[in-house]
This record gives sequence, C-alpha cells and structure tokens, in this order.
Amino acid sequence: MRIDSLALAIGGLGFLGFGALMLVAPQTAMANLGLVLPDGVPTTEIRAFYGGLELGLGALLLAACRKVQYQRAGLVLGCVSYGSVAAARALGMLIDGSGGGFLWGALGVETSLALLFWYALRRNSRPM
Repeated sequence: MRIDSLALAIGGLGFLGFGALMLVAPQTAMANLGLVLPDGVPTTEIRAFYGGLELGLGALLLAACRKVQYQRAGLVLGCVSYGSVAAARALGMLIDGSGGGFLWGALGVETSLALLFWYALRRNSRPM
C-alpha cells in the first residue's frame, strides 16, 4: 500500500471511529473525560458537531483513498484537519496548564497523523 493511501485510510478510519462514538454515545465519551453532558440540546449539539463533522471528514478521506484524482486534496484535508486539532489541543494545554495521559496521547496521535499526511504530500508533491 502506498504512503498516501495508508495515510488516507488511517486518518479516515480514525475520524469515522471517533465520529461514530460521538454520535452514538456522546455522554459516555464525555464522562470518560470528566465532563457531565446533560440530556437535550447540549447532547444533540455534541452529536451533530463532534459526530457529524468527524463522520463527514472520515468519509471524505476514505473516498479520496479510492479515487486517484481526489488523493492530493484528501491529503491536504487530512494534514490540515489533524494538524489544526493538534495545534488547538497544544495551545489549550498551554493556556489551561492541563496535561495528563489522555491529552498527551491524543496530541501524539493527532500530531503523528498530521505529519504522516504532510510526509505523503511531500512524497507526491505536484501542483493541485
């Protein structure tokens, strides 16, 4: 499997998995972070944004994995989306003085995926 296809598959499955969890069981997922998510509007909002957006990103990355003409755009999407999440998480950790196993682990995964997408883009560099 080529590095671009590997990055798109791993990144797409990551977004799909997290999105499915947030759509189906947002209260459980948030409770694992120490957040109590009440029923109603707050839970629906988490389902929509964290579930729906992540599912959409995952579907786009997996679709790009299957269509050569979309691979470069998919690599850019993966690099920017995982990189943005990693940067925002790192900034939040600095501002809030927070850390812990979950945050460091998530930051490591997000940064690694952003770098994988960036590496795949560099290996297959051509104008979009």
